[in-house]
Amino acid sequence: MMSEPHDRILLVEGRDDAEVVKQFCNHHGIDNRRLFRIEVKNGIEALLDDLRVRPQTHVRVLGAIVDADTDPELRWRQLGDVMRRSGYELPQRPSPSGTYLPAPNVFLPRIGLWMMPDNRVEGMLEDFLLRLTHDGDRLVTRAGKTVDDIPAEDRRFNPVHRSKATMYTWLAWQADPGTPLGQAITKRYLDPSRDPAPAFRDWLLALFTPAPTP
Repeated sequence: MMSEPHDRILLVEGRDDAEVVKQFCNHHGIDNRRLFRIEVKNGIEALLDDLRVRPQTHVRVLGAIVDADTDPELRWRQLGDVMRRSGYELPQRPSPSGTYLPAPNVFLPRIGLWMMPDNRVEGMLEDFLLRLTHDGDRLVTRAGKTVDDIPAEDRRFNPVHRSKATMYTWLAWQADPGTPLGQAITKRYLDPSRDPAPAFRDWLLALFTPAPTP
């Protein structure tokens, strides 16, 4: 069995993110176990804490996937504050195709940042996945309306998690109800060729594919 690389790391906020990345790579024929190792953090704060120190370790390439949540500008400032401590400088705003930060010196890694869902708008992993539903899937609209029709006094989820509630409601109505997020790709409930998936695929490949030897 091929061992995972220890000098090319992708940080993600949770296990769902990790499983989606794995199944996404499988769909596109990307051998992620050869290209990078996924490390699951317990939420955004733990991921940011790791980003503060990880560039100082023996890592050649470091990637991070974070949720924009309700304030993409705030999240980008948080990433900028963390990266500047290691000598990196973020652009004013993230690139729609994913951000790459060159190594400031030979001792630090190249870094890539992807802010879910598309580096531009608020949202999270589930917003990214909802965009991958097939054209004409009326259950997506119905799931969103079902969530929105819950009276305010009966809602038990934070408003920021509206897309999460919609996604899991939609998954509950599939041929295999309750399918995990990653397996929704495997079972073709989702179409990983729809935007913004191609840009995400290209970002992963450009970040982690080793440069050819001269």
